[in-house]
Amino acid sequence: MASLVPLPPFAPASESWDSYLARFDCYLQANELTAVSKDRKRGLFLSLCGPEVFETARALVAPEAVQATPWDTIQEKLRNHYAPKPSKIAARHAFYHRNQAEGESINNYTTALRQAAMHCEFRDLDDALMDRIVCGVRDIHLQRRLLAKPDLTLQKAIEEAVASEAAERSAQEIRKSSSPRLAREPVPVHHEEASSDEASSSEDDDVHQTKRERRKFQQKSKGQPECAGCGGNHSRAKCRFRDAICRKCSRRGHIAKVCRSAPSDTPPSSTCKSKSSLQSAKESCFALTNCRCPSGTTIGQTDSPTRCKLNVTVLIEGAPCDMEIDTGSALSIVSWSTIKRLVPRVSKRQLDSHGVHLRDYQGNDIPVVGVGRFRIAFKDFSGLLRLVVVEGQRPSLLGLDWFDALGLEVTGINCISNAETEGLVKDFAEVFDGTLGQYTGTPISFSLDPQVAPIKLKPRRVPFALKAKVDEQLDKLIAQGVLEPVDHAKWETPIVTPVKPDGLVRICADYKCTINKALQQHAYPVPVVQHLLHSLGEGKVFAKLDLAQAYQQLPVDDATAEAQTIVTHRGAFRCRRLQFGVSVAPGIFQSLMERLLQGLPGVVPYFDDVLVSADSHQQLFERLRAVLTRFQEAGLKVKREKCQIAVPQVEFLGYLIDASGLHPTTSKICAIQQAPTPKNKTELQAFLGLLNFYNMFLPHKATVAEPLHRLLSTKTPWAWGHRETAAFNAVKALLSSDSVLVQYSESRPLVLACDASPFGIGAVLSHRFPDGREAPLAYFSRTLSPTERNYSQLDKEALALVAGVKRFHEYLYGRTFDLITDHKPLLGLLAGDRPTPPVLSPRMLRWTVFLAAYHYRLIHRPGKSMGHADALSRCPLPAFVEDPAPASSLLLIEDLPAAPVSAATVASASAQDRTISRVLNWVWRGWPQGPFASEFQPFATRQHELSAHRGCLLWGDRVVIPQGLRQRVLEALHVGHPGIVKMKALAWCYVWWPNMDDAITAWVSACQACQESRPAPPAAKGHTWETPKTPWSRVHIDLAGPFHGRTFMVVVDAYSKWLEVALMPSTTTEAVIRVLRGLFATHGCPDVLVSDNGPQFTSGTFERYLLGLGIRHALTAPFHPSSNGQAERMVRSTKEALARLDRGDWHERVAEYLFVQHITPHAATGRSPAELLLWAAASGHRSTGYTQTLPWLNPQAVPTHHGHLSQETRSLPGTMWGTSLGCQPQ
Repeated sequence: MASLVPLPPFAPASESWDSYLARFDCYLQANELTAVSKDRKRGLFLSLCGPEVFETARALVAPEAVQATPWDTIQEKLRNHYAPKPSKIAARHAFYHRNQAEGESINNYTTALRQAAMHCEFRDLDDALMDRIVCGVRDIHLQRRLLAKPDLTLQKAIEEAVASEAAERSAQEIRKSSSPRLAREPVPVHHEEASSDEASSSEDDDVHQTKRERRKFQQKSKGQPECAGCGGNHSRAKCRFRDAICRKCSRRGHIAKVCRSAPSDTPPSSTCKSKSSLQSAKESCFALTNCRCPSGTTIGQTDSPTRCKLNVTVLIEGAPCDMEIDTGSALSIVSWSTIKRLVPRVSKRQLDSHGVHLRDYQGNDIPVVGVGRFRIAFKDFSGLLRLVVVEGQRPSLLGLDWFDALGLEVTGINCISNAETEGLVKDFAEVFDGTLGQYTGTPISFSLDPQVAPIKLKPRRVPFALKAKVDEQLDKLIAQGVLEPVDHAKWETPIVTPVKPDGLVRICADYKCTINKALQQHAYPVPVVQHLLHSLGEGKVFAKLDLAQAYQQLPVDDATAEAQTIVTHRGAFRCRRLQFGVSVAPGIFQSLMERLLQGLPGVVPYFDDVLVSADSHQQLFERLRAVLTRFQEAGLKVKREKCQIAVPQVEFLGYLIDASGLHPTTSKICAIQQAPTPKNKTELQAFLGLLNFYNMFLPHKATVAEPLHRLLSTKTPWAWGHRETAAFNAVKALLSSDSVLVQYSESRPLVLACDASPFGIGAVLSHRFPDGREAPLAYFSRTLSPTERNYSQLDKEALALVAGVKRFHEYLYGRTFDLITDHKPLLGLLAGDRPTPPVLSPRMLRWTVFLAAYHYRLIHRPGKSMGHADALSRCPLPAFVEDPAPASSLLLIEDLPAAPVSAATVASASAQDRTISRVLNWVWRGWPQGPFASEFQPFATRQHELSAHRGCLLWGDRVVIPQGLRQRVLEALHVGHPGIVKMKALAWCYVWWPNMDDAITAWVSACQACQESRPAPPAAKGHTWETPKTPWSRVHIDLAGPFHGRTFMVVVDAYSKWLEVALMPSTTTEAVIRVLRGLFATHGCPDVLVSDNGPQFTSGTFERYLLGLGIRHALTAPFHPSSNGQAERMVRSTKEALARLDRGDWHERVAEYLFVQHITPHAATGRSPAELLLWAAASGHRSTGYTQTLPWLNPQAVPTHHGHLSQETRSLPGTMWGTSLGCQPQ
């Protein structure tokens, strides 16, 4: 057998596991061992893999011996340990974000993409590779050529890219050989020593001819004079530096670049290193001189005589431009001549005039041409960025606003290193010393549910590669006093060891498996981010303090420490400090921080971050000292390297905050702008969720997003086309706008503008400034639910007002504000300084009551002046509001022989009615200008009181009955044969149509039964009883009959006119008492009972019964039945009604008559007996309005009590009624 070729051991740090296994297979092939048994392969592998892999294999197969474990099992366990299969989603995410790196060749880039795609499980790998190459190449011209090819394949794309790369290299070689003076090695970041005067007096030459000698030679050759003050080609009298002080010799009259004094002995600065981050040396102290502008722009300049000038080359619209990195400038700036050279097609009219005012470090105004957005490319970044264009010959400055997008990181310049800052750090050295703080207050304690038994879990295995780092962190925490070794505890939680970006390990406990199940939730609410941001006030300079190991600065008591015990590979440790992962820890820490910093203006704590804002540096340091004093007294400490002090802008809670307000951060904008096209609804939901984070920055999120929202519907199949692509790109472009939200101020007036569209509502909350300008605080929009889309336009506009006020309740409640609408009719309905109209729909009435809690002034503004709110309403967020749930109250309803009119019937008849159908259309879409025809005049006079629901027209809470159903409604209203007055009173509660009263009068007059039983003329008026003050206080009783062979006892309440009729089998005293006993059990005992002198009522038994109940018995005068007129009148009415009812047995007839009598308004009181006696409007079973089906046919449609029927059971008549159509109690 051939001699074995040595195979080096496996090195996890430098080689993947799959690669090592492949090399082992090659080793077997090279030594002709592929045919040997698996046992021998196992032995060979274990002999060659190295001691670390061998020990790992032993641990993985324990308790079995590794030499006895099958070879396939060892392979599988080692592969799962060293190379677990990555997530397909994570692999695809990495693949789609893999762009060509600077200096990376196309072949290397393609190879890297193939490696990244190994675990992506693409169906067509070539297509995926082609797409990524086209999207990820650095050369924008190559990208355009590839996109222009309709039949592009992977092979063609690679060949085109390789050819382009070779051509670029050849062109560079030709330029170097032909023009050595102009050739320059392209370095991404370079610097040269220069004075700041030099930087601000001339612009980089386009062909890099920046030597002062060449400029002097050109000026002399043209015969132009050279200024002795600055070296320019003008006379000395016109030089603007004639009063400047030279930084080289400290003399007045010239600047350093033309100074003739001896050169300084100061050695040149060392080379500045820059990869993607700019490291500032400790000895380079930058004290920024800030210049405030009306727009909030700040440009800083260093005050050192000399400084290291850092330059980078970026591509602006594909053309290279050298820009000086200026960490003191908040904006990126180029001159007009430079941008014209780089982008010849640009014109000044294309630039936005944003009112930006700039001044240089000497206080001189810099004329601004405008602001534009240009496509910038640098390293891996390519996208649109904001660029300020200025007049004159000035350097191109790369300001702080581009840093995040270009991936530049400034370390050491976050803190202004000056005497004041150093003094602050020195005065509070204990707070900044870098050690772990210990809170001096009461130790933290949280309670556990005693019903939950303690849980003890086994420790989890730690990978060998992380074992040393985990031990290091455990030792550190033990030294800090956070952990304390113990033998055992009631609760033991295993740890997890995530690796931080700096390579260190974080020790975290998996408390969700243990004590989180038993913790009683902390009641302190986590603050709302928007409320925190708007509580900052109008800050112009900021500081952010970061508490080191925030939770672990809070000691806990013994019981809590034991509950937090963790278990590791080194045993159990009791946690003496509050730990991350405990579910109540955030609320505990936030409440402590807010109590600690309470009363300090401009200070906002949010967990371990504390943001401080101020109007000036002096005020900022005063507030910082107050904060640090409280930290020092409480024993808390901050992490100095993460603190930012006296900076013009700061990133906080995902937003960028500066003097002008709130801005979206570039990192999230890039994530949205570079998001790939969604392939399914899940990906689309994820994209819109990311976009919604910055919804308050999107004032013009218009109809372009509607196709995307439509795709999210479960009823809409997934079909991504050109329209969706256009909407997707347009929505991403919305974040390219310069949206800025001002900070909330209690001293400035508030304005809330609201608007509604057919499918959405929107609102904009703004501050009004002294010059009349309105600046937005926040935006709000949402789509209308299916029910709300059927509202009339009047109701939609009112809904927008109510929803806007609810959304911004925290800002508006307790303050006077202007409420703006473009719908003028609302001024007469919802104006806060006007009385509520007498007739309103239940919905509008509820909204009126809701708005009455606020102090507002309702103002009409034409729609053309409300573009921001209109745009929000026309492209709202998909935040649907569920329809109100059906009523849950129950009411027993008597069966009817014929079905009443349902809502569907009314809606159908209304659509066929020529008059009502047109009125419905006007209610939904808006009323035309008058005059109106005579048939429309009754509706026009009530147009602001009309509404629509389920296709039915409503006047207030009354249903407008179309012509074809009016006879059926009149029949229903006349069941029980009420008179004209009672029938009108009943109809007024529920229905209406023009001239309804005349129709009711004619109907009753034509009723034969009513006319036949019409009463005789009344006798002379007798004594009048005094009206009782309370229900069921005086009750009148009488016997009626015989009537058709039956005897009835009639009982009536004098206050409410409530009638009770009982069929009497006999007229004895015992029978009367039996009926009264049931009535008194239901309604209680009256104060007075009035009866005639019948033997039943004058017997001793009856008198003793009343005396025992404390009821006074009043007898009427003999032979004067009219003195008991209440009962006598009800006897007559009962006889008349029972005579008209000719169906059913006597019990059914009595029940039907009583049902109508109880819910019909009485002529004497104007209210129904049920409403007065029971303190609620009884519901009937005949409503025109809101029934889809009949309650007695559909058991799921249950009517409601409380004065109105269920929205699902309103129907027109049979035996009446409820009071408030479609109005559910609040």
